Amino acid sequence: MKAIVLLLGILVSSEANMTWKDCVPPTTAHPYVTFTSVSVSPSPVVIPGNITIGAQGTVHHHFGNDVKMVVHMDKMLLGQWTKVPCSQNVGSCNYDNPCEFLAAFKTSGTCPPQLIQHNLPCTCPFNPSSIDLPPSVFEVQQISGAWQWLATGRFRVQAEMIHNHVIVGCFHVEMDIKRHGGSGFLFG
Repeated sequence: MKAIVLLLGILVSSEANMTWKDCVPPTTAHPYVTFTSVSVSPSPVVIPGNITIGAQGTVHHHFGNDVKMVVHMDKMLLGQWTKVPCSQNVGSCNYDNPCEFLAAFKTSGTCPPQLIQHNLPCTCPFNPSSIDLPPSVFEVQQISGAWQWLATGRFRVQAEMIHNHVIVGCFHVEMDIKRHGGSGFLFG
């Protein structure tokens, strides 16, 4: 759950110094997922800490392990966008079966209470439905080890859902993340 909340926190925001957009190409005849409203606070997001996330959208099409995901992640370093390479499934990665990440919820037999309360599934497959998550508080734990440098700074992330070589879902965000008590010259 911590990884999903962190990913949501990185992928969504509508605060003044954060921008988001649903980036499904207009040529996509049948998008699988679209978002109409997304919010995240505080701004910047502070880790560890509580993040309030709200989202509205639609799952238009049944999908599961037939969808691949491509994530492009960049971090602002020394005034330039710099690609964050894929390492241990974090960064600019290609996921052949993103449903594998959600399998932990099937194993434990429960979804986060914030999702259960609003009848939102957290495991594959997903069926056509409305996404209506009013602002809900999620706790994000401290990021440790080699990834601490990634937990602060300005980020640009685009996540694309791919089915049969067609983008069927896309979400783009730019936002700031701050590590509680952390700062530095090069990394934030």
